[in-house]
Amino acid sequence: MQNPRYALLSGRYAVALCTDVEGLFGEPDPPPRTRYELRGCEPRGELARAVTEAIVEGTAPLGTLDVETPDGPWRFDAVRVLGARGDTVTVESAGAPRRVPGAYGTTPCAHFIPVARETGTGRTEVTFLGCSPRGALRDALAAGAEEFEAVRYQGLTWLGNHHHEAEAGHVTGWDTSAGHRGLIDLTVSFSRTGLLPHPTRDVWDLFWRDRPTEPGTWRRFPGPGRALWLAQAAALGSYGAREVVPGATYHLDGTGVLDEDSFLCAVGETVHGPGHAFRGPGHARAGDVRAVGEALEGATLVWHHADVARACLGVRPLTGRRPATFHEITEGLTAAGVRLVLG
Repeated sequence: MQNPRYALLSGRYAVALCTDVEGLFGEPDPPPRTRYELRGCEPRGELARAVTEAIVEGTAPLGTLDVETPDGPWRFDAVRVLGARGDTVTVESAGAPRRVPGAYGTTPCAHFIPVARETGTGRTEVTFLGCSPRGALRDALAAGAEEFEAVRYQGLTWLGNHHHEAEAGHVTGWDTSAGHRGLIDLTVSFSRTGLLPHPTRDVWDLFWRDRPTEPGTWRRFPGPGRALWLAQAAALGSYGAREVVPGATYHLDGTGVLDEDSFLCAVGETVHGPGHAFRGPGHARAGDVRAVGEALEGATLVWHHADVARACLGVRPLTGRRPATFHEITEGLTAAGVRLVLG
């Protein structure tokens, strides 16, 4: 099959390559939230700040939290700090924590225990279209099996590299593909929490073959879509990016800078060119304000229409990481050695 867009995997091996998908993009249910007690902890950095805020305000959004216990590092997602007592910090997170070998900036804790958990959410069917089965799945089809084990799926680029991977579910059915001759359609049972927001398809299409060359493509997308745009731009690496010129002056058009993600989209394109973003530690993800400041040390950034960001930045989410405020962005850049001119 030439240029498939999706792959289904069982264990380490691809069991199908697919042309398209139906039902994957929609309104995902929020993951069930679980309350944990992190015991024997030494709050540092953002966690220490959130604990202080929770003591004053009652709760505090934090985002991703990496915890180091004697049996290794664990990552909690969409964390909200609920309080602290002695060396015990109470948090609420989305889903269960997962192991993350090599995590950076972990908080040392003796252990953690769940103390309250929401019930799970429902399931839905997702159909991968125009699939070419292989390996164990092909054998199961030939044997007339009615179901296949749980699989993961990957979103692929035009070159066949994967830019996204997540759990799917059991393959519950298959049929001859009506729109793709000689191939089959595979039905997979998905948790509704695993669906992807609608803008995801448009962002993936934009970056599927190559990064966009038109400036400002990130402006097409609402808030969550800008985070997806950043992730795709960072995943493609620095190939074709303009180098940072020491001591140079860069002009940032701030008319579309409505939140932290749009600032990162805009400054990445201003410095590196259309379709590019600053990258974070280890080059595994999109960079933050600190990464921008470190890269632009000694340069001048002229931020035109900065009043737009000054009015919009700083909205507090109910859960997840608190985005940087306008003051935090400007202070972070100047502290890093960037000469900042607000226009």
